[in-house]
Amino acid sequence: MDIILNDSNRVDLAEVYRCFEQALQPWWDELRDYVPPVGEDIGFEILPIMVLNAYNWAGNTKRQAIQMTSLFRTINFANLVHLKVRDGEEGQKHDQVLQFTILIGDYIFGRVLKLLLETGAERLLDQFAAMIGTLNEGFVLQYSLEAEMETYVSRSRAPLYTNAFSSAARMQGWDSSLVSLYGDLGTNLGMALEMKYAYHQPERGCFYLQQAEARYGQLHQNGIFLSDELGRIFQAING
Repeated sequence: MDIILNDSNRVDLAEVYRCFEQALQPWWDELRDYVPPVGEDIGFEILPIMVLNAYNWAGNTKRQAIQMTSLFRTINFANLVHLKVRDGEEGQKHDQVLQFTILIGDYIFGRVLKLLLETGAERLLDQFAAMIGTLNEGFVLQYSLEAEMETYVSRSRAPLYTNAFSSAARMQGWDSSLVSLYGDLGTNLGMALEMKYAYHQPERGCFYLQQAEARYGQLHQNGIFLSDELGRIFQAING
């Protein structure tokens, strides 16, 4: 996803991936096969780049940005593992592979709480607990109620971007109204990227991009001046 990458991000992403693997020890050798090959799951590739951007644009330290991006990648990975369970018909009691997958998905979610504490982001525990609940509701919509694709994406993917941006603002002590605006920017920018590049719905992607640009303007009016990199990303998505 070159449109949302820059040279600094490329270097930081390598460190994110190292932290991600380290956080899942001693099970990484068993888990690596669950990571999608490059190009198979575009959303899985977009998210860490946008988390890095969100934290950098909000003024967090490089270390904070890397640690929190690893954390979000871990949550996203746990979701993928649980989805593989559902695709394989969860509940086959004698299938040891499925049993392992269920347990390892739960293990990864358990690691998230530990990672929050290690990152010094315990103030975000309430926010992350609510996000994980919303993500699970999104999976129920997809598999139990056969919801429309966009509704599913808005519940199972968008909360990751919303919380990446709003948590980045909270870590910097922004006013609650600005935290909400920054979170809305993340929601709409994430939906724009997911709808256009992961779900191949460019018209809907443009709709969300317009909403993101509006939130960007509101932040600017309130004295929050974000990186010029964001304007370049807007132009690239529009292209």
